[in-house]
Amino acid sequence: MKKFIGFLLLIGLFSPGLLSQQSTSVTNPSFRYQATPGFVNISEINGGSGSYYCDPAVSKYYFGLTNVFGYQFSRSFMGGIGLGYFQLDKGFYLPLYLENKYSFYLKSFTASAILDGGVLIDHSAPLDDSKIFLNPGAGISRTITPNLEISFSAGYMIQNRTTLSRVGFLNCKAGLIYRKNPFRMFKSGKN
Repeated sequence: MKKFIGFLLLIGLFSPGLLSQQSTSVTNPSFRYQATPGFVNISEINGGSGSYYCDPAVSKYYFGLTNVFGYQFSRSFMGGIGLGYFQLDKGFYLPLYLENKYSFYLKSFTASAILDGGVLIDHSAPLDDSKIFLNPGAGISRTITPNLEISFSAGYMIQNRTTLSRVGFLNCKAGLIYRKNPFRMFKSGKN
């Protein structure tokens, strides 16, 4: 009986050590990082499909390339000026716009609320056929290197020349985000 009790005591003493082995899985600490103030460049491929309310005489789809030259103002807010090229089935436009992005840092990616707005310049008649547009959306990005991220976003673009020529597109963007200043560890302010 003494041997049995001794055996149980040994098991009781060593079992916590056996169960507390280090895990081989690596957790992603990206939620501990934050964007630092500095230059940001966003290059994206855009595409969209005309919504149900879209006038088919205007366009059924669009695709294009855009680039935003921006600045990270704080941990969560980024703003910039964008320009690019949009090809529609009836011609092309040159977008000139402002992009505003508010980011939320999560465990393995960053979620963002995005608002773009500006002018679509018609190449053939810039003063007569150009339009204004607004493109609210949401997106996610994932850090690849301290200075580079991949991103994907979706939104709804509204183009308007007059009240009779309103056009809407469901759109998606995929791109690369380059930051001059790399991400750094988030400091909570507690010592």
